[in-house]
Amino acid sequence: MRSPRYARLSLDWGPTLIDASASLAIIQEAISTYPGVVVTTGLNISGSVLLDLASRSDFAGAVVFVDTGYHFPQTLSLWEELRDRYVTMHFITLCADNPPDTLYRSDPELCCSLNKVAPLEDYLAEHRVPAVLNARTRVSSPGRRDLRVVEHGSRVRINPLVEWSYEDLEDYLEDRGIPYHPLYREGYLSMGCWPCTGPVQPGQDPRSGRFKGQGRSECGIWLGADKA
Repeated sequence: MRSPRYARLSLDWGPTLIDASASLAIIQEAISTYPGVVVTTGLNISGSVLLDLASRSDFAGAVVFVDTGYHFPQTLSLWEELRDRYVTMHFITLCADNPPDTLYRSDPELCCSLNKVAPLEDYLAEHRVPAVLNARTRVSSPGRRDLRVVEHGSRVRINPLVEWSYEDLEDYLEDRGIPYHPLYREGYLSMGCWPCTGPVQPGQDPRSGRFKGQGRSECGIWLGADKA
């Protein structure tokens, strides 16, 4: 895989040449420290990297994905492909109780809250999940440049890939032959639902393809955490 021209033009800092062993150590410590820790993923390329690192760390817990009813077909196909690849992990698909409608047109923020945030929060609360492993990186958004490895809030959030650049992620996926989202090659650097997601244009930040014209860059899942 070669880095899309969009990613290269949208970043103003270079690759970090990351050592995957540091992220592996973080994941292994999380598994031993927080029994019941789960992996959450939105199936960006960093999500594919995280799943492979978790597998290498002998993680056998839950991998949680929220099917909002509005995902690209490629997203759902990738989820199935990864599920078939990492058979020692327990892949769980969450869905909202309310069926898909056109709420994204009139109130897209409420649409996110009902169809994405609520199903995940309900699952984490019901299963008393103490900590969540996720694939956020500092390069994925200007608002995430201060992202820490560990965040505290209603539950611990662990971010083992914070220092990875797009080139780090791409090189890791290529070296290990790991499936990744096919729309990434078309400039979709941050993957969400089809009504609110588009390709990133040259010179824009990687998350600019999300929630265009809505004055926000987050769906709501990762808001409100204290850093530590």
